Amino acid sequence: MKKTLIAIVLFCAAMTGARAESVQNSPNLDIIDTPTTNTLLRGMYNFHMRFYEGGGLNTRAWVGFANVFMIGASFDLQNAIGQGNVNGREPKVLAKVRIIEESMAFPAIAFGYEPQTIGLTTFPMGIYAAASKTVMPNVIFSGGINNHNIFTDFVVSDDLGVFAGLIWMPSVDFAFIGEVNDIIQNGRSVNVGIRYAFAPEIRIEFDFKGLTKSTADYTRNLRIDYVNYF
Repeated sequence: MKKTLIAIVLFCAAMTGARAESVQNSPNLDIIDTPTTNTLLRGMYNFHMRFYEGGGLNTRAWVGFANVFMIGASFDLQNAIGQGNVNGREPKVLAKVRIIEESMAFPAIAFGYEPQTIGLTTFPMGIYAAASKTVMPNVIFSGGINNHNIFTDFVVSDDLGVFAGLIWMPSVDFAFIGEVNDIIQNGRSVNVGIRYAFAPEIRIEFDFKGLTKSTADYTRNLRIDYVNYF
């Protein structure tokens, strides 16, 4: 009986440790404003809050299904912190599906739908196709194309987006991230950031956005992610 109890305790401890480690190694769903092909594992959920310029707050919640598909929702509040009237944007539904897994020769491919605007200066991603590839140990390259405007007349010069970025993870706790958004547009944005796993379930991220602009115009964002299993 005593041996059975010991075995059960050791098994539960091992399972708890494996679950915590898998949460800490949960996939990077995006770089900063641009997506990767990663999706949450089945039964995993992600909730994040992003504090942006002007006291704004963007919240997102994702739920993973079948390891290659996830759905979510997004809600955005302007002037959530500070002064002035609080203005809420209409909540939006989000989705992403990975259709091709990464291999030695080919990148992973995913399609997604993210119609929510983030902050005051970033267009919604809209409908997109993304590709991701591990190009060096702990270095992931991701890029793709998107249509910012999915509800009215499409104009190439305004609505077609091209994006690319890198994630470098020297350890499971740290990630250095950088991206270029809207590469072919006049309003292209260079963004960089640092992502830190403060705890197995919690990541904190600090971003500098719009570095192609003057120092008076680039923005700083703070983001907090919580990820776990049901």
